[in-house]
Amino acid sequence: MAFSKTEALSLFKKALDENRLGHAYLISGSSKEDVGLLSEEMASLILGCSLLNLQAHPDFHDVEPESKARRILTEQIRHLEDELHLKPQTSLYKVAVIHDADRMIPAGANAFLKTLEEPPDKTVLLLVTLLPEAILPTIRSRCLMISLHEAGQSEQCEYTSKIEILMKDKFYDGAPHDINSAFACARAFQELLAIARKEALQAVDEEFEIEKKQYGKTTDRSWESLREEHFKAVGEAKALETRSLLLAGVTNYFSKRLRNLYKQEGPTKSLPLLRALEAVDSLRHSLEQGVQEALALEAAFLELMRCCA
Repeated sequence: MAFSKTEALSLFKKALDENRLGHAYLISGSSKEDVGLLSEEMASLILGCSLLNLQAHPDFHDVEPESKARRILTEQIRHLEDELHLKPQTSLYKVAVIHDADRMIPAGANAFLKTLEEPPDKTVLLLVTLLPEAILPTIRSRCLMISLHEAGQSEQCEYTSKIEILMKDKFYDGAPHDINSAFACARAFQELLAIARKEALQAVDEEFEIEKKQYGKTTDRSWESLREEHFKAVGEAKALETRSLLLAGVTNYFSKRLRNLYKQEGPTKSLPLLRALEAVDSLRHSLEQGVQEALALEAAFLELMRCCA
């Protein structure tokens, strides 16, 4: 069941007040801003401090991808473990937030699994991700799940439905897995992104026009230039969120197929779908590194077709 951020925080506060705090939570959703903010608000409640002072709190620790490949390295997990085995300095608990938890390298994930299996005393772990299915099942099973939906979920459901239709249309059993199908998939994906960008820019343009009408006459021209840059950045961020949502839809499609095939045929027959999931992860990484979008999509869908052939 998915909650709004307000509902999730209220339920968590109730558990905290009733001394029913879990040792690990997996917070997921489709908005990086929302899941990140919820993790910080939960940490603030546990530590009894304000959001403004959270980063400076001696019992607060956070980890996020730092390497060139935007992965969480084993050394980062080891350092976190050392910190968490110390006693709290000023609060009853220590809190660690692991941002983009799906980006842990396998060795780091296995090291973190040991921490989950034998959590340090008075420690709460908050894992944050947009792709919970990319996290080891053994890690997921040891966390309490908090899944968020957004106020604009109907729009997101629209894109989720469209990507699901695309994947079923191009990757069903017996479908032609050739170069033409790969390029058709890449074009269809780009068309969805183009629509999302256009809608996002139109929405922020409307917001900007409303703001100019309300405040434009009471401020100087420099304000308008700064706000224009702000709304442009907001529009681009929304488009990137939609791209993440579409990529998550591709991952979900192959994850479902993998689970079904694994149950029916076992691990050997599942290897092509595992490679397909790796190809989607590689695509996500390429886009994050700024690789030209059209080329990255074409290469990725060619690899996906090869995996499914």
